[in-house]
Amino acid sequence: MYLQTIHLFNYRNYQNQELTLNRGINVLIGANGQGKTNLLEAIYYLAAGNNFRGNKDAELICWDAPYFRLLGQMKKANSDRMYELEIYIDKEKNKQLKINGVKYKGLSELHNYLRVVLFSPDDLKIVKGSPAERRRYLDSGLCQLDKSYHRLIRDYERIVQQRNNLLKELQYKQQNRSQLDVWNQYLVEYGSQIIFKRLQFLKMLVPMARRVQQELTQQRERFTVTYHCSMGAIGDFSAEQIKALFSRIIEQRQGEEIIRGTTLWGPHRDDLIFYLNGMDLKRYGSQGQQRTGILALKMAELQTFYKYHGEYPLLLLDDVMSELDDSRRHYLLNMVKENEIQTIITGANIELLTEEIAQDEIFSVQEGKIIKQ
Repeated sequence: MYLQTIHLFNYRNYQNQELTLNRGINVLIGANGQGKTNLLEAIYYLAAGNNFRGNKDAELICWDAPYFRLLGQMKKANSDRMYELEIYIDKEKNKQLKINGVKYKGLSELHNYLRVVLFSPDDLKIVKGSPAERRRYLDSGLCQLDKSYHRLIRDYERIVQQRNNLLKELQYKQQNRSQLDVWNQYLVEYGSQIIFKRLQFLKMLVPMARRVQQELTQQRERFTVTYHCSMGAIGDFSAEQIKALFSRIIEQRQGEEIIRGTTLWGPHRDDLIFYLNGMDLKRYGSQGQQRTGILALKMAELQTFYKYHGEYPLLLLDDVMSELDDSRRHYLLNMVKENEIQTIITGANIELLTEEIAQDEIFSVQEGKIIKQ
């Protein structure tokens, strides 16, 4: 896919900025605080319907402006048809999505059009952070891969919230016990689907990441990922086997959940564990090894998306080139060029990129203004 233009109105420090992008590599150079990451965030919002820095929508609106609007024009692979994506959000929390002028209720519809893979320094949290960071990484990739997954996650979160409320009530009102059986069925049905889809995603992702890691380290390092399920080892369980295990755990141990007033088992409690040469990467890996592991995952995401959709997503590299050594930087840029992946790179120092990037692919960013060099 190919994002041809993006137009930002009142988004962060961009009051009215239009940018036409190259099909290949685009480099945004500028000092810190000028708006490089804000642009990547806007592109990410057009693809995922949310921002990767975790801000509330109202915080994305330019100071003193009543709303922001994003407008993007894109083409899919092997097609001349143009798609126009438009997002409007105001301070009254009104949201509107239009695709080719047609209104849609949910922003999840965006997942059918523009897809992105983001690599930023904050991605170290995937390895070093809490289990919630790793679940968020897994789910964000799956939402772009499988449109139904977004609704599945949203519905499951509501089920857990309602069930937790009921579990607290049952601490002093046992007559509501029959209601718990209903919520248990919902929890097991939706939760087992999430776990199964996560396992299937990892089956595609991990072998590719392992291969990239070996290429990056001249076969010295073996990288792998294990899905740690709160219910115990599930291996290559089928969807029905996961459902049966989940149901049995809930039935046997819901008394403990009532005492604690919360749902103790399910995909919202699961985790990913990264291993390098059999050692826990979070505990024993250096920061350089952790960063290489994340790079391998991101490169594997590109290949997984291509295998699933038949086209590469847009690659966003936010100030990471300076964090990579020469060999990893060359590997990344060579892969991008060989596969003709549209890429947007931000950085403060152009000297790191002069060997690989043509002069006509460079843009300067200063105080919310973007100028082609």
